[in-house]
Amino acid sequence: MQCTISADLWRAAGQVLVDIPQDAKTADIIKLLQTTLGTELQAEWFKAELLTRRRRLDETLQHFYREISRLVTLAYPSKETRFTDHVGKEAFIRALNNGPLQMEVMKNEPSNLESTLNYATKYEAYEHLLISQGTPVL
Repeated sequence: MQCTISADLWRAAGQVLVDIPQDAKTADIIKLLQTTLGTELQAEWFKAELLTRRRRLDETLQHFYREISRLVTLAYPSKETRFTDHVGKEAFIRALNNGPLQMEVMKNEPSNLESTLNYATKYEAYEHLLISQGTPVL
């Protein structure tokens, strides 16, 4: 499973690992990482954030994609790629805040979050091209 992990999270995990005693058992390390970096309660928080997240008017699709991807990874850290692809794709489409764009993306039936981004990006590029040419967009 490909996941996006922020530099801050890597640094925090690295710091936790540096501070672990040499005689620590695997279970001790896992418990320490969970305590320091996240719990099931935090996963619930990220799930709620994913459900309420909406694309801002000034937000690029690429930034929006990274945010959705980050939230999916944090909300469902141990789930399989097929599941997180579906959740990410649905969250991305729902949060676009643009009915015509959402409809066009859904028509293409994207299979994962990346293909959803690709369809949305193409649509916006075509839309901007038509607008720049003075052609009305429906």
